[in-house]
Amino acid sequence: MQKRGQVTLFIILGIIVVALVALIMFSKQANIYTPATQENLQGKMDAIEQNIQDCLEDASGEPLNRIAQQGGYLTVIPGSYRLWNDSTISYLCWNQQGQRQCMNRMLTRAYMQEQLNVAIKQQVETCLDVQGEGDLIKTYDMVLPKDFSIDTVIGQDKVMVEMNYPITLKSKTADTQVSKKLFTKIFNVPLGDLYDVSQDIVNAEATAFFD
Repeated sequence: MQKRGQVTLFIILGIIVVALVALIMFSKQANIYTPATQENLQGKMDAIEQNIQDCLEDASGEPLNRIAQQGGYLTVIPGSYRLWNDSTISYLCWNQQGQRQCMNRMLTRAYMQEQLNVAIKQQVETCLDVQGEGDLIKTYDMVLPKDFSIDTVIGQDKVMVEMNYPITLKSKTADTQVSKKLFTKIFNVPLGDLYDVSQDIVNAEATAFFD
């Protein structure tokens, strides 16, 4: 009789343990399982966009500061710069022997943007991770391109860094999908204003009328 009671107690405890495990698993699954509805897929895309914007911010800060500090050039070569307070300042106009005018080096915004495009892309490649941990139960497929491009636009008081990286999230069981191609990050950096001031000075020096 006593043994039968012990067996019954173990059975009851076993049922309770199984029920608790099932409850925990159900609770976890409720958190990790996201139906591939239009709304949920858009939520996933919004999270991906934030991830990419964070990566763009991390990747762009150093090149933007360096190109401003170095007078419009990310890479300097011997004889093309002067050290000032431990900073490397590029020459924008070359002295001509026997003449008051200098020879304009012809730095353009387009060239500055090209330099930034290359440098920022290299940095983005080190921080880009749109996959992340993701959902443990995948109800959608993520379609990614093999490569991406960076387009930098230097404004007067802002710099826009745009990443062309088409992403599509597609439901595995329905025709539902969301897509996004361009991801943008704006930096409050007056690089355009600095460029314009430097060019005003250079142009005046090139005509020997700078005051």
